[in-house]
Amino acid sequence: MRLQQLSCQVLLIIAVSCAISTPLFAWQHLSNDIDIRCSQENKTSLRCYYRLLFPGPASNIRAYSDGLELPVEKTHKVGDDVTAIIFLIDTSDPGRQNVIEKNIRQLEKMLDASGPSQQLGLASFDKKLRILAPIGSSKKQIIAAAKNIKAKGRTTELYRSLLLTIEKLSRVNAGRKAIYLFSDGQAEDKAYFHSDVIKAARKKGIVINSIGFPRSVTLSVALQTLRRLSEETGGTFTEADSHYDLEEKFYRDPYSNVDRGEGFTVDMSALATNTMLSPVEVTLEFTTDIGSIKTRVPVSLPVSPAEKAPAPLAAPIQVAPPPAVVKMAVPVSESEKIDFWLWYGLPVALVILFLIALVTLILIYRKQPDKTTIANSFQQQNKPFAYLVSQEEHSRRYPILSTTWRIGRSRDNELSLDDTSISRLHAEIHRDNDGSFFITDMSSLNGVYVNEEQVVSKQKLQEGDIIEIGDIYLRFTLYSEDYQLSDDTAIQKTRVPAD
Repeated sequence: MRLQQLSCQVLLIIAVSCAISTPLFAWQHLSNDIDIRCSQENKTSLRCYYRLLFPGPASNIRAYSDGLELPVEKTHKVGDDVTAIIFLIDTSDPGRQNVIEKNIRQLEKMLDASGPSQQLGLASFDKKLRILAPIGSSKKQIIAAAKNIKAKGRTTELYRSLLLTIEKLSRVNAGRKAIYLFSDGQAEDKAYFHSDVIKAARKKGIVINSIGFPRSVTLSVALQTLRRLSEETGGTFTEADSHYDLEEKFYRDPYSNVDRGEGFTVDMSALATNTMLSPVEVTLEFTTDIGSIKTRVPVSLPVSPAEKAPAPLAAPIQVAPPPAVVKMAVPVSESEKIDFWLWYGLPVALVILFLIALVTLILIYRKQPDKTTIANSFQQQNKPFAYLVSQEEHSRRYPILSTTWRIGRSRDNELSLDDTSISRLHAEIHRDNDGSFFITDMSSLNGVYVNEEQVVSKQKLQEGDIIEIGDIYLRFTLYSEDYQLSDDTAIQKTRVPAD
């Protein structure tokens, strides 16, 4: 029995210690202007850290609730904290080694702009994540590791690699944490999603700054993926030009959006003494160069038993009886006439409108074309321009349905071929206004061949041409599979057999 009592006492002490050491709550707010995180350590103290998402600090910070001004004490600036940064470079396309070499030179410039309060690391990814230099490595070690980066040409698992990077970065002891992502925005994940990355980054307080390198004008839309990753985690998005270069002003302060802001504490002693409500809200107001930014933070103020006790009931109030109602004959007013029309005239008008609408629908229905005509028109509008037929034992027919038809390993293409010999965007077939077709090599690794001759820039396609894309052979044809079945049968005179 004594042993059980001792065990209960130990468990009670542990529970009380955890309750004391754990904040009452944690709160985060991210908008287009500010990223702020607050935690309530006890009944009278609210600790916050904020970061403005534009240049320039806040000149003043106010805190108040229900007109009651609360003292604000600035505890530290961001320069007092350590910033952990990992550079993450996409190596999934073997045809873009020139982009990797640009990334290495850009990384060297960014390292030159870093300071002693920043702990840096380097990683690359395609189908898997590789930590090339752990966080805390020297600039010399990071540059040496970067010069060994090669484009591997494997599946681009962007979201999974970011999730693994966030998990590794969250274990680092630092006040601020950020990822600098070098990528073209292509993502071929099937089990991981954009929302998973956003949720994990915001939970761990990690900023994703992305630098986009478009593959082509057609595929530059993929950079929207990077832009959203940055916007939804409080980071910045920077796009390289057509030569994969960045503006010089980027290198002057590449860590500006991470290294601005400060921490402060709000003293809520007066609020806890004067309020009888829990929870309540504390308004934080930041004075900046672009104006005032306000946000409301919910706080919890434990109410004592004495405060919870209900106030004594006051003596009952004697209510005088209502005066007698005197009935008088009142003439019909204009408002009553309006009520009459609302009650009787409006329903009649609605019935008339309903009948008119019904007759209109019947007339429209009678004028609709026959369903067979619509179906034939739909088939004509969606009839393929041409076909590509695979030259395998079990051939497949791929219809060309648009004037620009992309072929490659990526799922973004109109024809996606899952073969390692094919680049993510390998070739494009274009149909001109006169009905002629041309095939263009999109700087693929293994090239494009038509009838065993390599396509230098583009080449016109003729009926029956054999196109070689990587290890895949395709036959170009303008005719559908049942073309011969639709040929007219020639009627000839036959000879009657002799008896």
